[in-house]
Amino acid sequence: MTRLVAVLSAFLLLTGCAGPDLAKRNFPRSTIPAEAGNTTATTGASATTQAPVGQPVDPAFATDRLRLVDPCALLTRDLLKQLGQPGTESRSGFSRCSNFMKDGSGKDLGVTVELGQTMTVELKDADKRLAGLRSHEQVLENSACFVSVITQDEPGLGITVQIGYEDGDACGFGRKVMESVVEQVKARKGAITPPKGSLIALDPCALPDEGAVQAVVGRGGHRVFPYGLHNCSWTGPDREVTLDLRRTFLPTDRKFDDAQTEVDLGNGVRGYQVAATTAFPSCEVLWVQRPAEDREGEVVKVKAAGPEESEFDRCAAAVAFAKALLGKIPKP
Repeated sequence: MTRLVAVLSAFLLLTGCAGPDLAKRNFPRSTIPAEAGNTTATTGASATTQAPVGQPVDPAFATDRLRLVDPCALLTRDLLKQLGQPGTESRSGFSRCSNFMKDGSGKDLGVTVELGQTMTVELKDADKRLAGLRSHEQVLENSACFVSVITQDEPGLGITVQIGYEDGDACGFGRKVMESVVEQVKARKGAITPPKGSLIALDPCALPDEGAVQAVVGRGGHRVFPYGLHNCSWTGPDREVTLDLRRTFLPTDRKFDDAQTEVDLGNGVRGYQVAATTAFPSCEVLWVQRPAEDREGEVVKVKAAGPEESEFDRCAAAVAFAKALLGKIPKP
């Protein structure tokens, strides 16, 4: 089990599960290169069949609907029992859920589903069809398979099922899980009603006013980069600002980082600020929006960044952007 968790954890780090590394690039995530394994999925999917810009291939996969699907509810006991013995359920953020289980012979088997994942390589190389959607498969070190389906073309979004399974038919299991997940999403299974003040239903790219964005990145024009379902970045000529809405672990002392300092965001809201001095200096401001169960909660993270030669007060910009957002987010 230790090696299996390590393999899946390594993949999540490589794909940037905490948001895009905008200090190094200004484009959506791409997955690591890997050779496709043996597959029985239908091949020959049309690479030219696309939905209109900003529209899903089916209304069931609209971003506002996917945000309100509980990914753990899609990994049903009945589904997992077809693969072996269900084990421990583990959430990660709003849109990812894993179950670390055993197959029928007692071997370790990890199953993860992620909704609304940003697609780049998968979008370009989706040459199969699965559950009525264009699909793509990757194999990692003969111990994991990543089965993705495309739910939106521009920007590229989809659903990914990750199977950690050494020396077994990981892709076969992945297809089986994916077919069930797609069917359930279309049937509105796992749909939730968010609690008051939750961040889960918010579109991060639509949240800030244009003036608040321009105050950080400048008025010389900027580009918008949505990332998954809960992250958005605005990039100007020499600086950028990122908004990340997430569910995460909440330290009891609210010590998210040893280097953090507390800042007053107004209306009784405490923020936690951390500056990073690198080749692409940045400053992050985080605040707790809503505590949840099991020592987890919902947080808002704002980051202002730019190359060294871009001279601006990154922390002041992040704090100002955070203050502008506070009035836009419903109170718990």
